Amino acid sequence: MLYILFTTGACNLRCTYCGGSIPRELVPWSISYSVEELRKFIGKDPDPIIAFYGGEPLLNPDFIMEVMDSLEAKFVIQTNGTLVKRLPVDYWMRFDAVLMSIDGRKEVNDLYRGKGNYDRVVEAAKWLKEMGFKGDLIARMALWYASDVYEDVKHLLYLGPFDHVHWQLNVVWTERWDFEGWARSSYLPGIKKLVDLWIEEMGKGVVLGIVPFLGIMKVELFNEWTAPPCGAGVESFSVLPDGRILACPIAFDVSWSLVGDLRRGIERKVFIGEPCTSCPYFKYCGGRCLYAYKERLWGEEGFRSICDITKRTIDYVLSAKKRILSLIREGVITKEQLYYPPFNNTTEIIP
Repeated sequence: MLYILFTTGACNLRCTYCGGSIPRELVPWSISYSVEELRKFIGKDPDPIIAFYGGEPLLNPDFIMEVMDSLEAKFVIQTNGTLVKRLPVDYWMRFDAVLMSIDGRKEVNDLYRGKGNYDRVVEAAKWLKEMGFKGDLIARMALWYASDVYEDVKHLLYLGPFDHVHWQLNVVWTERWDFEGWARSSYLPGIKKLVDLWIEEMGKGVVLGIVPFLGIMKVELFNEWTAPPCGAGVESFSVLPDGRILACPIAFDVSWSLVGDLRRGIERKVFIGEPCTSCPYFKYCGGRCLYAYKERLWGEEGFRSICDITKRTIDYVLSAKKRILSLIREGVITKEQLYYPPFNNTTEIIP
């Protein structure tokens, strides 16, 4: 099971698509439960995964260290990368995966996240590697109107410090924008070019760490999947700073997401239903996003539009299967190189 721990609802940035800190009345900014309570809650899990989340989790490094000193688990953190030196190096070395927010090329990233942010994050990523970090360092992107998925993902893949690149589309949780026009003119052509690059590099024995492509191909080659892909409400639950348990970490302001607390435990699960479950693509996308499925903030038309783009993306990736199987048979790559993620590391797989 994946346990996403909010260390705080506060954030030190104010990105244009996010807005910064979560209001205290929705997600408290300080922890009010004891780590002993957390240990009792997680203690029966034989293979827990603990992910630190926020806000910006490194605004509360003491809590992170206390948890890591008190529990045995796989450890993950999602951070904006600006406060990495608040956590001692020996704790960084214990993380199995670090997701660092960066949105591609410098001009695009800084447009969304503030001038100078790109340089700070790249410096932090390189510092982690120089300190000897051996876990999975993942560039976590948000794609919006100024993004070029091909150019921005390629930039991060070849930049140096990042092992994998994952992205989420800035849809549903912001005001409606011309997503469909951008998808037709930029995103889908970029996905096709990125798949071509992926296969070209595989022909040289290199499997680029493109998380959505790897996740989709993992389903096809290994027949392992979860609905939704992030596991929210089924295999992943989030703990707020006051001990409330949510099905989904971004669904902190809706009643359907509240499924228990540390004292009572998880009282129910939340599932994706129709029209997703009878769709032939459901095996690959798993319903994509629990929050988007439940809330439909762009209405039914918007929901279907995002769904159509998801299907096209899956089609592009699966079109590479024949060539991939050929490269495996020839010994150019191994099937195991496409088994990603090896555990639920909070990459949502489907953008």
